Amino acid sequence: MASSALRLDGRVDDAAWALADSIDDFTQSDPSEGAPASERTVVRFLRTPDGLWIGIVAYDREPALINRAQLRRDATFETDDHVRIMLSPMRDRRTGVLLTVNANGFQHDADIITFENENAGWDGVWDVRAQVTERGWEAELFIPWQTLRYPDTGDAWDVNVERFIRRKNETQRWRGWKRSQGIRLLEHAGTLEGMGGLPRRALAELRPYAASTWAPAERDYLANPATIVRDKSLRGDIGLDAKLAPTATLTLDLTVNADFAQADADNQVINFTRFPVFFPEQRSFFTENAGLFEFGRSGQTQLFYSRRVGLTPDGEPVPLVAGARLTGRAFDQQVGLIAARTGGARQSLAGVARVKHDVLTRGWIGAMGTFERVDGQGASLAGGVDYNFPFVVGGQNLIFLGLASFSRDSANATPRGFGRFVIDFPNDAADIVLRLDHVEAGFNPALGFVQQAGVNRIAGGVTLTPRPNRWGIRKLSFVLPEYDIVLNPDGSLNNAVVTVSPFGLRMESGDEFEIGVERGWDRPTQSFDLFPGTTVAPGGYDWTQTFVTVTTSRARAISGALFVAQGGLYDGGGTLINATVDARLEPHLLLSATLERTAFQRPIGDFVAHTARLRADWATSARLNTTLFAQYDNASRRFSSNARVRWIPSPGSDLFVVWTNAWPVFGGHAVPWMRPERGALTIKYVQYLRM
Repeated sequence: MASSALRLDGRVDDAAWALADSIDDFTQSDPSEGAPASERTVVRFLRTPDGLWIGIVAYDREPALINRAQLRRDATFETDDHVRIMLSPMRDRRTGVLLTVNANGFQHDADIITFENENAGWDGVWDVRAQVTERGWEAELFIPWQTLRYPDTGDAWDVNVERFIRRKNETQRWRGWKRSQGIRLLEHAGTLEGMGGLPRRALAELRPYAASTWAPAERDYLANPATIVRDKSLRGDIGLDAKLAPTATLTLDLTVNADFAQADADNQVINFTRFPVFFPEQRSFFTENAGLFEFGRSGQTQLFYSRRVGLTPDGEPVPLVAGARLTGRAFDQQVGLIAARTGGARQSLAGVARVKHDVLTRGWIGAMGTFERVDGQGASLAGGVDYNFPFVVGGQNLIFLGLASFSRDSANATPRGFGRFVIDFPNDAADIVLRLDHVEAGFNPALGFVQQAGVNRIAGGVTLTPRPNRWGIRKLSFVLPEYDIVLNPDGSLNNAVVTVSPFGLRMESGDEFEIGVERGWDRPTQSFDLFPGTTVAPGGYDWTQTFVTVTTSRARAISGALFVAQGGLYDGGGTLINATVDARLEPHLLLSATLERTAFQRPIGDFVAHTARLRADWATSARLNTTLFAQYDNASRRFSSNARVRWIPSPGSDLFVVWTNAWPVFGGHAVPWMRPERGALTIKYVQYLRM
């Protein structure tokens, strides 16, 4: 326990730091597995009555070359030098949190789902300061005890530290430095002792908010003439988010009159398939601990898709009147419960229950159930059991996972099932996976997402990634092949995609290159729109595309990616070009522009599809930043923008100013700038209180 005062200023020079034990024996994972780190790293941990302090000294013999572009919280950190801290107070080899910082004092936090995945939706209350010094760069982190979940007993935590040096593309770790391991493989973490007798968590954290929204008149430009369907309005809202601690290892989150005005906007997408588009969750109430509620394959067939709660199928918000979420650990189980009441045009009650029971070293057997009752209708039910058994065989990872589930609609029809079995071999030299899915016709969980029912799916791939260690090449890549084959119940083909990439490489600089061939088949039984004004008729279609991908290193101030595909699609053919350019002016301005263009020729008519996106991030500090996101596509003929200012006056408290607009784009690219189709200006303040 530190006895002298500590200043959060980004300099690890207070007297108390000299008394702390140091972690400094780091080993390279990449590019030279097992070699000593090229630059020294020292990390210290200190207990105080209020929380855990972590001091980082990232020595660098060339401080002027340190990459430090990011300032906006939870932005990507791949462009920058950074340090990641893994904390697992439960020592269960399954749960933990990751805290990432760079030389600007940027913050990124996530909770661990598996050794391959993490969930960045967790937004903990902690603080950091950092600066470039004559030694390299230094950072101080302060994490209140209230932010962490730890048992009442025990004197040690599992901990690991990873450092990335961008210009060298070097990854070094304290423990678990082999390429088949990693910072999320918790059984290879180190031990932080002296963590017994910690203070109990406070009873509650409260986040009351007040928001005011001004909306201009909403217009329907499809009518002739254009008509106003809703007058301009000014409204105010108040609400409350609360985080309670019923036990040391369980957390109960409550929300009343939830508001998500600050959530990121969805990307506008032109869909060239007959299947629904999957959009990721953006709302904080559902993204936190989202990994616990995963069941099935995300974006394809899953029992719970949180966007079914509080959002219409078109993405329009429905009032979330109240919600509760209980998550955490009870003995040998991870448990999760969600209950939500929505209002407005679609009043409903929804519930989700989830449990994962520990088996073997890191595995689990789980169960999930979901429930939804729309007012005036019967209840829709879904449920199932699943398992995940990871092993290490000869130093390589091998995973077996699967599930069996059912759904029943509100009309009390016969339940329909979904089953799955997967073998995965995810390792550095080879990544091999086989997935088998059976989805019965009519399987449609009310709170889930099903891309296609009434099918059997065989999917997977074989990717070999040898390391030649010469000619400036870090890794080669051979995809032989990657496949997704969907069959009808009688064994006939429904649709399929097979991709072979005979050559790909990643240079020591971080530049990447890949060439490949994709073969596609589809057998639609109903017509569908490929693009507005052009329809694909039922029938059998086969096509082939070749593609090239070039990605430049993000260590550069100007970087980018280019994807070019040439070949067929259904009964036509054409060229797809997707280009992204990223620019950074350290440490305040980041720009990203993406343009996708598909020029397509068909016997019954040609078309050219465009999608464009522009994002700008400008920050004066890690606690005050502005984001502008604008996008356009000529399928919807809509231009939209989302501008957001976020100020963090203190950890946990936020002020948001969000301005959103959408305009139709007429022939000749005319835009009625002064009369948007819809829009809103929202000012929202959230105050963090701890009781």
